[in-house]
Amino acid sequence: MPQAPSYHKERLEAAVEIWGEILNGSVTTREQLAELLRQVYTSLDIEPIRGKTKIDIYDKELATVFLVGKYGLGLEEELEKYQHLFSVEIAASRVLENILNGDDPRKALAEHFYRVDENAVFRVLRLAMTANVLNYMSEEQFLKVLQKFEASFPEYSSNFLGFKRFYIAYKLAESIARGDVRNRIEKEALKHALCLRLGTEKAAPPDWLVREVAVKVLRVPEHRANDSLSMSREEQKHRGGFRERRTRRAAEQSG
Repeated sequence: MPQAPSYHKERLEAAVEIWGEILNGSVTTREQLAELLRQVYTSLDIEPIRGKTKIDIYDKELATVFLVGKYGLGLEEELEKYQHLFSVEIAASRVLENILNGDDPRKALAEHFYRVDENAVFRVLRLAMTANVLNYMSEEQFLKVLQKFEASFPEYSSNFLGFKRFYIAYKLAESIARGDVRNRIEKEALKHALCLRLGTEKAAPPDWLVREVAVKVLRVPEHRANDSLSMSREEQKHRGGFRERRTRRAAEQSG
């Protein structure tokens, strides 16, 4: 199994630490596990894999802990013992396996989640995307799953568009973190290519979202992110005001 990118090093170390607590019996409920994850991330100054929203974000981020256990630590056979901690991820993993083997997404959700709704759909996609960004799933497999869900759930078309926008923002932020994208021309070219790959120009993310992921989630230095990203009018106004205040203070001090 390929190694996860270096900019996720501390995230993976946090997941390994949490698995230590799970294996020694210190965690007995999913709520405790999500809270432990929050505490460990906070102590390491790590943000969950996210876009703008933070709703239930640590519960959703348990996908990372699950995947590190399954693939990074080789605990796949042990996971059934922890159904009470990873019920969502175990079900989502089975749905992914079924879909990649050709099953209909609605049928797979009904079989493993015992319900077919928006939350179940996007929990599966969250696990798939997390597996992709940690190099546990190929982009080809991820896009196959996404396309099958889109075909099966046209009623969630606007939600899929938002999800694609987040995915593209994440991939752009990754490229900035790796140093593959170093200026705005390269960023725009990659953004266009990613939109084509996902089948819609409407999924192009705003630069503020790319910056949010790059700086907050992947911890790219802000000055480096800004080399590749345009600032919104609000950001320009704020930064301009900051420079003006700093210049005024310097003038007052020198006077």
